Amino acid sequence: MSKMSSQKGITMMSLIIYITSFLVVTGIVAGITAFFYGNSNLMSKELYSASDFNKLNLYLVKESEQDGNRIKEIALSSESPKEGEEKDAYYLLFSNGDRFTFDSDNGLLYYNSVCICEDVNKFKVKSEYGSGREVINVMVGFTNKSYSCKYTMAQ
Repeated sequence: MSKMSSQKGITMMSLIIYITSFLVVTGIVAGITAFFYGNSNLMSKELYSASDFNKLNLYLVKESEQDGNRIKEIALSSESPKEGEEKDAYYLLFSNGDRFTFDSDNGLLYYNSVCICEDVNKFKVKSEYGSGREVINVMVGFTNKSYSCKYTMAQ
């Protein structure tokens, strides 16, 4: 009688199945990873513009809460606006000497000499009166989002 030897090890068919299943799982993981990182880049840009607006908001609240502080001057840019739009502000100067300056060429917004916002494409400021007080209406447009807020000046 001939003795049958036991087959141990990996056969060619099982090796092909292992490699194919490994490639499928790797492809699925790569697709999910690419999707995740693509969306996280979009989220980081949106969060970055929100944090920049929060910095601007902090400084404008500080200016509006100072007693006796008023708007001294709002200078408009020399560029012609698109039809139906208002001119962007070039700078906003307060009576205490503090100044917000918009550099439209580089998309930067400065508070005095400190850059507080990047990727800015619009900076509009209006001075109005409501309830006997001066109100500043500010609109800031970033590359991917716009924010607006009103600040009532202290007495």
